[in-house]
Parts: sequence; C-alpha cells; structure tokens
Amino acid sequence: MPAFGFDLGDTLLEYAGLPLSWVDHYADALHALARVLGVTPTAAEIEAGCGVLRCYNTRLRPREHEVSFARVLAELQPCLGATSAPIDADACAAAFFGVFRQRLRCFPDAPVALDQLRAAGARLGIFTDVPYGMPRLLVMQDVAEAGLTGRFDVLLTSGEAGYRKPAVATLQALATALDCTAAELAYVGNEEKDVAAARRFGCEAILLDRAQRRPAWGQARTITSLLELTEPY
Repeated sequence: MPAFGFDLGDTLLEYAGLPLSWVDHYADALHALARVLGVTPTAAEIEAGCGVLRCYNTRLRPREHEVSFARVLAELQPCLGATSAPIDADACAAAFFGVFRQRLRCFPDAPVALDQLRAAGARLGIFTDVPYGMPRLLVMQDVAEAGLTGRFDVLLTSGEAGYRKPAVATLQALATALDCTAAELAYVGNEEKDVAAARRFGCEAILLDRAQRRPAWGQARTITSLLELTEPY
C-alpha cells in the first residue's frame, strides 16, 4: 500500500462560505486584532493594515517561501497604531484568524477514507500551506474540531517547512516524515499548486475535483470523492 499525503483546506475540511482569497474579511480581522492590542484604529489605519495583508496574500502575490505570523504581526502593529509589543502573541493570532475560521466543516468522506486507508496499511500525512503564517496550534485546533485527530501519521505545515507549494521542499519534507520515497507517495489536493508540487517532486498527483470542473493540470488521476482512494486502480 502506498503512502498518501493530503492537502488540508478544501480537501479534508473547509471554512464554509469563505472564498480562497480572504480580502473581503481583512477589516473585520484587523478590528479583532486591534481589540487585543488595546487600540482603536482609524479607517486610514485599517486600510494601511489591509495593504500589508495584500502583500502577504498568496492569491495576489504567489510565493514559495513562507513567513511567520510574528513577521506579519510586526508589520501590522504600527499600521494599527500599536507601538508596543503585544502582551499575548497567541491571543493576537487567535483573534485575527478567528474571523476566518468560523463555520469549520469536515467533508463527510474524509474520516471514512482516512480510516479505510489506515486499516489497509497505508501511511498517511498532511502537508498544508498556512495563510499569513497561521500558527501550527490553530491548525491543530481545526484538525481536532473536524474530528481528524489521530487519523494520520504526520502533519506538516508550510511554517515548519519554510516553503509553500509548489516548492519541491514541501512534499520532500512530507515524504521524509513518512519515511517513503517519491515513488511510494501519492499526494491529494484540490488546487493546481497541489498537482504542481507533486509533479515537481515526482510523486503521483491526484486531483480532488469535488465540483467536477475537470481542469487539466497534468494530474495522474482525478477523483471527485476521497472514497475513490480506497478503490483499486
């Protein structure tokens, strides 16, 4: 049985109703952050903060290296009129990302497919890119809320790897953690960058196309449900 790697967002779970680009929610997230920082930003300061976030928005400015939330926060603080270091960086992250993490939903096929693959002897891992340097702690909270804790062997984020998909180093790190070669790994994701990362690394690229849009990104295989992974092919 091969090893399987998975993307997380929009593959195993989703933030229902949230678009891929979070631009429309920037102001709400910045106001939430400002309350933790103890400041009341002006409209101009909020717009300055939105400008910082747009610079780190990988939908607008794709990049393969990762940044930390600490770096993003350090640029946001002066924009919002907060001149001192935050008392609680974890609270800042929870407030900021909490705006985007509402309505978390696990896809119904995810736990079933993961359990069946593990029962068949497959090694399972997750590699996910995080937005704006979102801390691992929050990712793990989302995984737990989705009921996926304990259903995989390895979880890596772009924060730990230092790179984002489609950089080869992302899936290379996942394969190392799963103790498998590229030839033994199949990577499942819903975006073009997932396919590109798998192809660059030399593992099998499986596109999860729930909406049946049928894009041709060079994937080895296309599925519309994770349950198809448990079928022989």
